[in-house]
Amino acid sequence: MARRLSSRRSRHSTGFVNCLANYSVEVQRVAGELLRAMAENLGVRDHSDMTRLAASQAVRMNYYPPCPEAHVDRVLGLSPHSDAVALTLLLQVCPVPGLQINRNAGWVPVMPLPSALVVNVGDVVEVLTNGKYKSVEHRAVDNAREHRMSITAFHSAKFGGTYGPLEEVVGDEEARYRTINVNEYTKLMLSGKLDGKNIIDAMKIN
Repeated sequence: MARRLSSRRSRHSTGFVNCLANYSVEVQRVAGELLRAMAENLGVRDHSDMTRLAASQAVRMNYYPPCPEAHVDRVLGLSPHSDAVALTLLLQVCPVPGLQINRNAGWVPVMPLPSALVVNVGDVVEVLTNGKYKSVEHRAVDNAREHRMSITAFHSAKFGGTYGPLEEVVGDEEARYRTINVNEYTKLMLSGKLDGKNIIDAMKIN
C-alpha cells in the first residue's frame, strides 16, 4: 500500500511539474509578444530593447484563506505596491474578487474573468519608456467567507544588462529616470518593501 501511494504521489507530482512548466513557457511567450507590441507602439526600431525584459521569469502561487477580520483598515492580503519587474501576468484562479488597482486616488476592483490574464505594467517598463507606460499600483484584499487563489508570473531582464530610459523614446525630452545595471536594480528591489511606488520613486531623477 505504501508503494502504491508513493507511486500515485509521484505521478501527480510529475503531472503538476509538467503542467506548470508548460504554463510558464506560454505565459513567457505572451509577455514577450506584449513587450514587442509596446516597442512597436513607441516606435522602437530594435524590438529586443523591450522583449529582453521577458528573458527571466519567476512564478508565484498565492493563497488567501477566508479571514473573518477582513477589512482594509485591519487586514490586507497584500499591501499597496507596484511590481518592481517589467511585466506581471496574473491568473485569478477563483471567481472571488480581491485584486484592486489605484486609479484617481481610489481603489478599483479587478473582477476575475475565466481563463483571462491580468497584465500589470511594472516599474521597469515605466523606466525604459520614460514614463509613457506607467506601472500599476495595486493591492489584494481578503474575503471574510471565501478563499482566493492566483498565479503570478513576473518577467524581467537577465543579469548583465541595464535599466534606463531608451534614447528613441526619450527623444527631445529629458530622461526622468536614472540608468543602473540589472544587478544593482535587483539589490534595490530586494532591499525594499511593499510600499506604494517606492522603487520607482528611487529611480527618478530629481
